Amino acid sequence: MTTPAGWYPDPEGSGQVRWWDGQQWTSATQPTVDGPTPPPDPGKPTRKKWPWIIGAAAVIIIVIAAVNAVGDSSDDSSTPEATGTTVAAVTTTTEAPRTTTAEPSTTAETTTEATTTEATTTTEPTTTTNSGSDMTASQRNAVRSAQSYLDISGFSRQGLIDQLEFEKYSTEDATFAVDYVDPDWNEQAARSADTYLQISAFSRQGLIDQLMFEGFTQEQAEYGADHAGL
Repeated sequence: MTTPAGWYPDPEGSGQVRWWDGQQWTSATQPTVDGPTPPPDPGKPTRKKWPWIIGAAAVIIIVIAAVNAVGDSSDDSSTPEATGTTVAAVTTTTEAPRTTTAEPSTTAETTTEATTTEATTTTEPTTTTNSGSDMTASQRNAVRSAQSYLDISGFSRQGLIDQLEFEKYSTEDATFAVDYVDPDWNEQAARSADTYLQISAFSRQGLIDQLMFEGFTQEQAEYGADHAGL
């Protein structure tokens, strides 16, 4: 007679029950329950599942308990490591301000050096300004008038002094202004020669005489005539 399928004591003596599929032992096992599991009633096929469900539930409960126990031990061991990591992070953060506090001294030194350089550079224009402040008001005006006349026409030194005196400047202020401007008198003679030739015709000697009459020297008058091509 063939033994019906069901849970039976493990023939290998493991202390558990093993599933007999009606022909051979399978690898499915479960803890031993009180009393042997009766073979399923052929008239009630639904009852065959109850022993297996009870065994599976017991296995699941055991597995869940084991997993919880492992989880608790893992949490306990990981907690100190997290605390250690946090303390190390705090220690690293507190060291950062030490590097930052050293920077202002360098900035202060740079600012001091820049201020010193600027102060040294600012001192230079003072010398140029003093030369203009040495003039009196009448001398400054005479210089401006002399430059204006030279922009219009050519003048000899004496001719420009006479023109400024005609404008009611004193001889001292007029002479100061002409010597201060100090143009190229040969160039002034050449300009005057061109102006005379635009007005009238002149011989070489006649042009030289006219330039000398205007206050140019012999050499300056000859330069003007040469420049005019005479």
